[in-house]
Amino acid sequence: MKLIVGLGNPGPQYEKTRHNVGAMVVDVLVASAGERWKVHKKSGAQVATARLAGEPVLIARPTTYMNTSGQQVGPLAKFYSVAPEDLIVVHDELDIDFGLVRLKRGGGEGGHNGLRSISAVLGTRDYLRVRLGIGRPPGRQDPADFVLKPFPAAAKADVGLLIGNGAEAAEILVRQGLEPAQNIVHAW
Repeated sequence: MKLIVGLGNPGPQYEKTRHNVGAMVVDVLVASAGERWKVHKKSGAQVATARLAGEPVLIARPTTYMNTSGQQVGPLAKFYSVAPEDLIVVHDELDIDFGLVRLKRGGGEGGHNGLRSISAVLGTRDYLRVRLGIGRPPGRQDPADFVLKPFPAAAKADVGLLIGNGAEAAEILVRQGLEPAQNIVHAW
């Protein structure tokens, strides 16, 4: 079984921020599958089981803050016996232009503390990633402040497209595997 995890921060003040695009994507996946979130008792994360592209998947949304996501992702992966190669983490990415979606396996965390937390708990960086481009902050704005600010109202349609493309990319990744999915998604 694949485990798809959408990263974000809990609470209404973070709901529409750049740092929560991963959580927004899994919300779309769960809703489109006609499922509802439940609390996983051993980890505390929100989880839903669904079928994507005919495959059974577990979709999760940690309820911890981004920087400690591994505290819930690790126990979930262990409980469901999900190997790192079957873990898909959906997250925001500063180093990708706004609106682009990129897929990869492993690599560095690029200063992303949510990824760093997951890698530390799993003991590996070798898991799949759906990287949602949010772009770099303007001028000298602190990246930490930038990711915790909501998108501007004028970007609402573009944010919706990014979230939809992220959900579709995760589904293609489940259905086709990394390299074929990269060929499709990176051409968008």
